[in-house]
Amino acid sequence: MENGGHKLYEELGELARFVKDTMRTLSEASPQLSSSSVQLPAAAAHLSDLKQMTEDGTLEVMRLTEMIQDGHGQIAKDLSAVIEILRAMDCKSLVERLEKVSSVLLQDDKHLTEIMTALSFQDLVAQRVKKLVAILDEVQGKLVELVVIFGLQQSGNGSTASGTAGDLLKQLEASNTTAMKQQVADDILAQFGFK
Repeated sequence: MENGGHKLYEELGELARFVKDTMRTLSEASPQLSSSSVQLPAAAAHLSDLKQMTEDGTLEVMRLTEMIQDGHGQIAKDLSAVIEILRAMDCKSLVERLEKVSSVLLQDDKHLTEIMTALSFQDLVAQRVKKLVAILDEVQGKLVELVVIFGLQQSGNGSTASGTAGDLLKQLEASNTTAMKQQVADDILAQFGFK
């Protein structure tokens, strides 16, 4: 246990150094924070567009596949009727050939069903893209929060022209609970001269 405690102590020390270095780097990187904050909505929009395109494409492929399946169903019924007539007329060779065609149609129908099943990937893609958009929104919120905190520290008085740090952070937090409104982030960044 003593060895584990020593390792934990070293890990905590390393984490503390990392946080200290990160805070120093963040205070030096205020313009880069603004740039990243401006680019995040575009990244989120691209991901949302990607989600919509995969969903639209999947739905179209499924629609067309269903149409082909419906056509195959009708062809199979018609072939079955023709086969029965040919059997009654004792046309063995034609019956055998049409039964082969009917078999191919059944196999195609199985393949079309497999295509429909394989298209279920789109739901997984949509779920993951949604998670990525949520992560980007959260990162953007944190970046704007850092801009507020470091901007107020640099101004030295803890307030801006339109409110205190607490007011700005409350606005930011409120917008996060309703899926961050871009306007709130833009307004806060503009108050610190980043827009």
